[in-house]
Amino acid sequence: MRPPQPAPDGATGDGASPSSDAGNSIPEGARRRHFRDAWAQLRQGPWRDISPAGRRRLVLVAALVALGAALQGFAPLALTSAVDGLAAGQATGAALAAAAYAAMAGLSRALRQGVSLIHGEVARGLERDLYRGSYAHAIALPHSLHLGRRAGELARTVTDGVRGWRRMLDAVVLTGLPFLVEMGTVATVLAVAAVPPTLAGVLLLFVLAYGWAFHRGILGQREGFRAAARADAEAQGVAADALANQETVKLFAREPLVGQRIGEAFTRGGTAWQAYNRAVARNGLALSAIFALALGATLLLAVREVAAGRMTPGGFVLVNAYVLQVVGPVERLGGMAREMVQGLDLTARLRELMDEPDELALSPGGRDLPGSGPLAVRIEGLRFGYDPRRPVLRGVDLDIPAGRSLAVVGRSGSGKSTLARLLCGLYRPDGGTIRMDGVAVADLSLAALREAVAVVPQDTVLFHDTLRANLLFARPGAGEEEMLRAARLAGLEGVVATLPDGWETVVGERGLRLSGGEKQRVAIARAVLKRPRLLLLDEATSSLDTRTERAIQSGLEAAARGVTTLVIAHRLSTVRDADEIAVMEEGRIVERGRHGALLAAGGAYAALWRAQEVESPAGAGG
Repeated sequence: MRPPQPAPDGATGDGASPSSDAGNSIPEGARRRHFRDAWAQLRQGPWRDISPAGRRRLVLVAALVALGAALQGFAPLALTSAVDGLAAGQATGAALAAAAYAAMAGLSRALRQGVSLIHGEVARGLERDLYRGSYAHAIALPHSLHLGRRAGELARTVTDGVRGWRRMLDAVVLTGLPFLVEMGTVATVLAVAAVPPTLAGVLLLFVLAYGWAFHRGILGQREGFRAAARADAEAQGVAADALANQETVKLFAREPLVGQRIGEAFTRGGTAWQAYNRAVARNGLALSAIFALALGATLLLAVREVAAGRMTPGGFVLVNAYVLQVVGPVERLGGMAREMVQGLDLTARLRELMDEPDELALSPGGRDLPGSGPLAVRIEGLRFGYDPRRPVLRGVDLDIPAGRSLAVVGRSGSGKSTLARLLCGLYRPDGGTIRMDGVAVADLSLAALREAVAVVPQDTVLFHDTLRANLLFARPGAGEEEMLRAARLAGLEGVVATLPDGWETVVGERGLRLSGGEKQRVAIARAVLKRPRLLLLDEATSSLDTRTERAIQSGLEAAARGVTTLVIAHRLSTVRDADEIAVMEEGRIVERGRHGALLAAGGAYAALWRAQEVESPAGAGG
């Protein structure tokens, strides 16, 4: 069974579009599910993966945050004492109370600076671990899933997801915890200070009204934010795709067309952000109105209490201070909720990515390959199709004795390259078995399988790094002499000698600073350096001109010496010396034998040979 195929780019299950109104009403059942899902997502987040040292620093941060919030909550009491002392003519007591107020306010701010420093280290450690784990998982996903995603959009998914977890961590530690401490402090002080019940009731009503208004607004904002974030990711994918194919864009002189497509993608994102910002502004206006009403009502009531002699001037200052003291945490709580919602949405695509089973989960085999010499390969009844409606391989049977070479030839689309991908474990067959030294590939660990196989592909893709680093990627622990020997066998030494920076030459993205023949020589050298037990040559010279092909052929023969070799070829002239040749048509093996015997048989191979003989004069110049 193959991995599940990915959904189309940008597809989600919520049905929201970038142009949807962010203020749409949401059914009550959906709201309850929203909060249950949010809580489950938070519990399953990366918090438990924080290192022990990080957890200790996080506890220290929480203690400092709680202390600073408590000082902030008790500071108005000192200010109240100072005002009452002045009203009573007690200058010394008023001065001491004012000094205490200043000290608590200053210490509270100093604690916030310490919190920022320590919390920043914890958050950066979490980000580092998340990036490492997310990219490692993305690379380990099955090959079929990568084919259905833009690389730029995948990178944006990881970046947004890590940013979302960081925002939620900041919100919980820097906003949620201080809110709880400050509100507890305020409630305690108001109860002890015997504030009139009317004033306390107004404050409680304010908190409830503010929470209700924010709750109504944040759910609608979430839909708008999800649509905007999705539109942004799609736009980034379009832009990254254009950059990756910039050479094609230039060759067809389609810069204006590509620029228009990028502009349209970001315009869709801008429209979605406008809808989101309108929803935020509407909610902000409602919250401002509630705050103004609450402040006005409490101050009028406090004035009445002072005029009636039931409250001192200091009490009036205390009420005013605590109205503002309550507003601050409640507004920050609103910001925290917004950060949490946006963080959950930013992490949604990353959570989906991390839920995708990787190759190890889909290929649970854990056996190693026996022995150390060339592999014997047996393929029995192999069936496969990228789409169940369109089979590619229809029951292939092949044997490659250890140390021998088998060439598979046929027209384009007959299934030759698919066979090579299955041998590398990039896909799992729909039926049949592949055995290497008697062990089914399904029972092997993918690491063991791929360590034993080296591939020279038709189009070699190199890292944007030095020539030395690209060659040593095949076996990072190889010594200088081994590297130079592999380069010599592949005919790469002459190429290096012509480069001004030699082995330290940076080859450019995907190796675009090297010619096709030079890249193929690097691929051959990597195959030699890897010391494989099975060598796959997948159309290794089909994109080269005849002269370059002949020059590289000797390197391929050197790489294949003493190694079990499967050659996938279009040009029959390159495989005439193979130990056996198999001809594929429509996913089946229709002929097998040596070159001379197949020509004498006058079948499919002979027809291909005659057709290429007719074409060769036209294509001889490459």
